[in-house]
Amino acid sequence: MTIAETALSNEEQLKKPKIIVVGAGTCGLRAAEVLIRAGCDVQVLEARDRIGGRIATSSKLGLPLDLGANWIHGDQGNPIIAIAEKAGSSYTAEELDDTVVYAPDGTLLSKRLGEELVTRMWNYFEDGIEHSEQNFATIKPNISFGEYYRARINEECEDKTIKVYQTEVMEIMGAIVAMGIQKQDLKNLYLEKPIPGGDVFLSSTYGPVMELMAKTVRENGCLQLSTPVERVETVHTASGPLHGVHTKDGNIHKADGVLVTIPLGALKQDRVTFNPPIPEQIRQSIKHLGYGSLEKTYISFPTAFWADGPSYFVFLAPEYAVTTNTERKPLTAISLAHLPALHNQPTLLFYTHSDISKYITDILQTETPAFARDKILAFFEPYYSRLPNYSSEDPACVPVDFISTNWLNDEYAGNGSYTNFPVGLVDGAEDIKVIREGVPGQRLWFCGEHTAPLLGLASVSGAYWAGEGTARKCLVEFGMMDEEEERALRVEDLI
Repeated sequence: MTIAETALSNEEQLKKPKIIVVGAGTCGLRAAEVLIRAGCDVQVLEARDRIGGRIATSSKLGLPLDLGANWIHGDQGNPIIAIAEKAGSSYTAEELDDTVVYAPDGTLLSKRLGEELVTRMWNYFEDGIEHSEQNFATIKPNISFGEYYRARINEECEDKTIKVYQTEVMEIMGAIVAMGIQKQDLKNLYLEKPIPGGDVFLSSTYGPVMELMAKTVRENGCLQLSTPVERVETVHTASGPLHGVHTKDGNIHKADGVLVTIPLGALKQDRVTFNPPIPEQIRQSIKHLGYGSLEKTYISFPTAFWADGPSYFVFLAPEYAVTTNTERKPLTAISLAHLPALHNQPTLLFYTHSDISKYITDILQTETPAFARDKILAFFEPYYSRLPNYSSEDPACVPVDFISTNWLNDEYAGNGSYTNFPVGLVDGAEDIKVIREGVPGQRLWFCGEHTAPLLGLASVSGAYWAGEGTARKCLVEFGMMDEEEERALRVEDLI
């Protein structure tokens, strides 16, 4: 290389914008990948000692299990499907569709009735989304989806017992919105509209998917783990904003632009502070949106004694567990014994939210490991003991071990799981737009599942799209992408 070529190369290097991405979850990894490929000088600062954020896996019970997301929601045009296939991942859907429902007294409802209850529940949810979308302007604030749902039951169900069952099964949708379904706002329900296609369960976990997503960042050498960001200070210079990103270890990282991908819950708690403060409109939009809790408990057994039965279990408001489940909240469980070969295991997965999540996580926080184990297994015993072939005298029916997640007490997760839309929210779409736009003129952006396109909100796919879209806005800001090109690449149905 000649002296002139060397000088030119150095000059081009100096012109590269330095971008810091805060967080190495799905959104941060995708944003960093787009920026690196466009030629930016990128640094990814991650608080944890691992990538993935609210996606994590554990092999404590044997085969890997997802502690965060399990599902890919919508298999049509979903980028996570393509990544999963490239990573050689295994996923399934129909194997987990065989549903049975247990009545409040613990008896098994007929297969037909159970399926009718669950199907009608999902139909009401889909109808509610359509109703919300078509009538947003006229639906009054402070009306819950639960009110809409109960009105439909009263219109269509004459049998009193069926009405009770149909009302109780509604509660299991709390595992979708990460809060009691009675708290889900009707006016903004359309924000829960799913990506088209069926949902698939990642049998091989999200682990391989996240590793593939991190490949570009790892190869670039710009990933810095165990580096919590505490504040971002911005000064305006003749050449534009200059950011000082202060980390817990006392270092200050300089950047021309910053993409903050920490969870909405962490933004609500000011886990990262800003000087100057972010605009009040953004602060208020962060405050308006909800942030819920979805926890999981995996329980493993010597063998899957229930394996010749169904794969998905619904337990309606249990009268047989009132000492532990005092409010008689319905529960659901999935059989991992029904997963494809190489990934199936004698394990049940229970989803919990709201008060039950708090009950489980409080045990994890306050009790010794041995006592926590006994107490948590005792909580779930009334449910798994109703599965086919169970016998209290059979060693195969005695749990071997368990894992319960604890996102509610995870500061880097924002003490929760993902965004939701509670009763009282006026215009969630507008709040999402405000946060997504970032701080005008400051080259400071916010992105994550809370700023995703309409069809991806509160999902892994949405976090991916949000990181991608925000990175492209950054490139436009630095003159590295044409505005028309950026608009042409936007995911459809952005709100």
